[in-house]
Amino acid sequence: MEPAIKKSKMVNNKFKHGKKKYFQQSKKQVLQPGQRGFLVTCNMNEKACVRECYNLLNHYADELYGPEMQPDESKQAASTEAGGESDSDDLDAAVAKCREMIAQRKQRFQNVDTGTTNCLFIRTQLDDPVALGKHIVNDIKATGKAMSRFVLRLVPIESVCRANMPDIINAAGALFDKHFLKEATTYGIIFNHRYNQQIKRDTIIKELADLVNSKNVGNKVDLHNAKKSIIVEVLRGWCLLSVVDNYLEFKKYNLAELANVNGQKTNDVGDSKATETAEQETESTTKSIENTVAAVEN
Repeated sequence: MEPAIKKSKMVNNKFKHGKKKYFQQSKKQVLQPGQRGFLVTCNMNEKACVRECYNLLNHYADELYGPEMQPDESKQAASTEAGGESDSDDLDAAVAKCREMIAQRKQRFQNVDTGTTNCLFIRTQLDDPVALGKHIVNDIKATGKAMSRFVLRLVPIESVCRANMPDIINAAGALFDKHFLKEATTYGIIFNHRYNQQIKRDTIIKELADLVNSKNVGNKVDLHNAKKSIIVEVLRGWCLLSVVDNYLEFKKYNLAELANVNGQKTNDVGDSKATETAEQETESTTKSIENTVAAVEN
């Protein structure tokens, strides 16, 4: 009988290998055109960084806009007036309410896969992420408490588009109408790219500088003390755009450095290298923009 049993097991194994496995794949949130949110850099612990981002953003969003569960209070009041429900119904209602709370929290802030290491994007449904970003850095600078361990930079992003020049110019045009059309100001362009060599620094700087000057002739370049900084972050096939006030004054939205009032060295090893390269890139960016402006004026 033993040979027969072994033979049957082998036959069953063959059938098992031939069967298709049906399972539900996890739906990852990915970058899409028109999104807005926060670009976050971290130091090698992305999962912990995501948790910190949710806690940090929800904390300050509740301060600025009120608790996100506020719309459900009316529903809760209506359900209590109904009354007459059994304990099981109350338990089911509580479970349903918890699920709604989790769903709404994910709606306000949601982690989105960028495909780049130590670089996160937290999508938001808020109309103006820059306002929330200002509130966060102002509070951290005033209190000296970063409320984060793994989050390094937290940069608000107003627009996401595909990383090609036509889409970038279209997205930047609508964004610059909001920031550079009415009043003349000083500006600087901060460009960074990750896993993308198609978008050339000199080309995008020239195009964006021409676009800013076309909005208002009085706009001038001042990268060292610019009132408005144009943030251009290219991640693989996506471009993240934003215009932030006093970006350099707030340490490029580096939360650890904003909280470091005593000037002590931080452990942001990964971000320090990026800062050094950013400073070198800023020098080349300054020359490129100044040459572009000089050519336009001539």
